[in-house]
Amino acid sequence: MADLVLGIDFGTTYTSAGALVDGRVELVQDQGDVAMPSVVYVPRSGDPLVGQRAAARAVSDPGATVGSIKRLIGLPATPEAIRRIGAVTPHHLRVVGGSVVVTTSNGELACEQLAAAIFAQVRDLAERRFGGRAKRAVVTVPAAANAGYVSGLRRAAKLAHLEIVEVVSEPIAGALALGLHGEPVRRRLVVCDFGGGTFDVTAIVQDGLRFSPVATYGEEFLGGDDLDTAMAEALAGNIYRRTRFQILDDRVRRAQLLQHCESAKRALTTQQATRLMLRDAFIEQGQYRALDVLVDRTWIEPIWKPIIDRAIACVATTLTRARWTAREVDRIVLIGGSSSVPLFRRLLAEAVGADKVATTPFAGVAVAMGATLVTARLVGAKVPQPVLASEVDEIPIYVG
Repeated sequence: MADLVLGIDFGTTYTSAGALVDGRVELVQDQGDVAMPSVVYVPRSGDPLVGQRAAARAVSDPGATVGSIKRLIGLPATPEAIRRIGAVTPHHLRVVGGSVVVTTSNGELACEQLAAAIFAQVRDLAERRFGGRAKRAVVTVPAAANAGYVSGLRRAAKLAHLEIVEVVSEPIAGALALGLHGEPVRRRLVVCDFGGGTFDVTAIVQDGLRFSPVATYGEEFLGGDDLDTAMAEALAGNIYRRTRFQILDDRVRRAQLLQHCESAKRALTTQQATRLMLRDAFIEQGQYRALDVLVDRTWIEPIWKPIIDRAIACVATTLTRARWTAREVDRIVLIGGSSSVPLFRRLLAEAVGADKVATTPFAGVAVAMGATLVTARLVGAKVPQPVLASEVDEIPIYVG
């Protein structure tokens, strides 16, 4: 098989990637899942573990497990930047030789080395799944990514023996995955990318095959992770009020609880209620007790609403910056795994009109799919309808 060109969405919580194989978008899989956790486990010796294997260690050895690495790429190696990021990350950071490094219980790695481990895992999984060698990649970045972030991403990929040949804006990649460029119209789009760690909104004018961003806004520390944390803190608060036991003070139990809360959040996207069970979660009257609760939307949605309200406010600010009204927007495109949360969809529909909201069952991997489509012009592949190779040639890209 010819050399592969990968389309990669390097995410805060999950990383997804794909390649064009026989004219089809095929996604890389990590133990059967197309969304690979953006997590790295640093062992005492040997190579780091990445993805599902690393996420499994987050419960037993959280001190050596690093997540949310995307937030650390391109971070200036200054005390001010370290203090700012330190308020929203559980990791201990310090500056060594002009680079920001993460200190774990088993050693230290520079942020770009951690990102490189994720890129290397994506490359290895792709080569095993599709055959051939992966040397080049199209990588997506947030619409507001600065030059430092893009440069850091390129260096991390190079460490993983991947050349980033093109950098594409995440909202544009998401629009491509939904096939919007296959409709030769002029319209106003708003793309909401609700990921695990960030919420980005981009106002775009589509003119046939061209997409021109006119405004962007968002929060770099607002995402599905915050919903998990809010649920965990609410459950921990209930336990503390009854037993005076603070489950979040124990790093292992905290990691376990957050993992279960994420699973519950996912279940609640399609179910009204789900059961959350955690063995030996807390101590009451000198004995370990299990946490066994029924989590339903009626209970959790009021807890999540302040977080979702911040996301809706970002949409309003983006419209203001674009000098558009909600009535003037033709379509609101939702991408990112957290956009599947029913409360978010409901409140957004109330704000802009349900008829304008475009959703997709593959929101969590839409950006990776769009990046993969862009690789068509690099490999001379025939792209599935409605995306044609001639159309992909005209897609504007973000160049850092």
